[in-house]
Amino acid sequence: MTATLAGLLLAMGLPSLFAFLKRGKGAIEQWPHLIKAWGSCLALLALVLLWERRPLASIGIAWGNYLAWLIGAALGLTILATSVISILQASKGGKPALPEDSAEGLNRLAGTPAWFRWAVVITAGVTEEIMFRGYPVERLHALTGNLWIAALVPLTVFTLAHLGGWSWGHLIGVLFGGSLLTGLYLWQRDLIACMIAHVLIDSLLIFLPALLRKLAARDARCAREQSSAVKPS
Repeated sequence: MTATLAGLLLAMGLPSLFAFLKRGKGAIEQWPHLIKAWGSCLALLALVLLWERRPLASIGIAWGNYLAWLIGAALGLTILATSVISILQASKGGKPALPEDSAEGLNRLAGTPAWFRWAVVITAGVTEEIMFRGYPVERLHALTGNLWIAALVPLTVFTLAHLGGWSWGHLIGVLFGGSLLTGLYLWQRDLIACMIAHVLIDSLLIFLPALLRKLAARDARCAREQSSAVKPS
């Protein structure tokens, strides 16, 4: 019991504390961000293996469930494609390419080096699934016997923890994506499938700068063509 309570505090409490301390800071501290995320996650895995003395399969990490991995990949690719199409359609219709509630955070990340965006995508996909999905869902289910509590408490904390770098409006998208990932985990009980889906969803950040540059170039070209068209002959 003590180990589990300590694990729950480490899994959900520590990332939330980091998010609270980060709230309101514009600059992204690249290496500290990665070190805190991986350090917390590795500490939780050590707790599972050394203090609880339970296998990683007890939090949904197991090999060989290829069907679940395929489902996770399909979910991630679907959401990724939908996001890209939405950006293209918005820009084509004369609206801002990025949603207003997410633009500041996305532009901030888009301005970071490519290596860091890759690292953020992989880090979030792995560490957040362990700390906000696999561990708390399984341990809260064991403690309470109620699967709804086990699913909703981590989902709520996961959503609110994103306030550290995003706006309140962005949380709607986080809640939607988190709900899909939670549903996938409850369905398949495979955390690797959730990691695959999470990485694919967040991979938009990797090529977002190139996409925004392409849209800006297209808009500039259209503006030049319209300017030429209205000039007197």
